[in-house]
Amino acid sequence: MNTVKVYLKNTQEVKVTSRFIYNISIYKIWKNGASLIEEKYYSSSEPLKLNKIPKILHKENYLIQRFVDLIGATEEYLINKGYKLKKV
Repeated sequence: MNTVKVYLKNTQEVKVTSRFIYNISIYKIWKNGASLIEEKYYSSSEPLKLNKIPKILHKENYLIQRFVDLIGATEEYLINKGYKLKKV
């Protein structure tokens, strides 16, 4: 049986993988609701640098907001970023 290690920081759980795996979703948000515009998964050999792209774009009557969720990462990266091994 192959067990996957899971690390935890605050309420975020991240699996140990050989590559960095992200879920990136973009929402349109207005006064009375929100709608998912696009959702994609990305895999990378290095952590993504997303600082160059704004998280929120303000439009006249709505916002466009980007959410990035780390799904998987190397164990070394997780330990260096302060994640703790989740006890089963």
